[in-house]
Amino acid sequence: DDLGGKLRMRAEFFTDLGMVSSALGQPRRAIEYYEQSLEIRKETQDRRGEGQTLGNLGSCYADLGEPRRAIEYYEQSLEILKETQDRRGEGQTLNNLGNRYLELGEPRRA
Repeated sequence: DDLGGKLRMRAEFFTDLGMVSSALGQPRRAIEYYEQSLEIRKETQDRRGEGQTLGNLGSCYADLGEPRRAIEYYEQSLEILKETQDRRGEGQTLNNLGNRYLELGEPRRA
């Protein structure tokens, strides 16, 4: 419906703002935008978008030097990406998880 379409556009808008903020080296600001996007994606039951947004949040926390928090988001993302059969997203998320585990000195988990 029309409201759902407008909400999805807002989610994309917040995602775009998050990506720009992240690219400008402002991960904390990006997190604020991604959290707004995530809320809308949950509300509109956009599972694939939810999975992608969780991955973006994980990357922001990785940029902030918080690998354990990043891993939490990546694991949530991976579960949804598998559910929605987003193979490319799964691969990227597995790569991100591996990098965080290496960063933590846990190569067996990587």
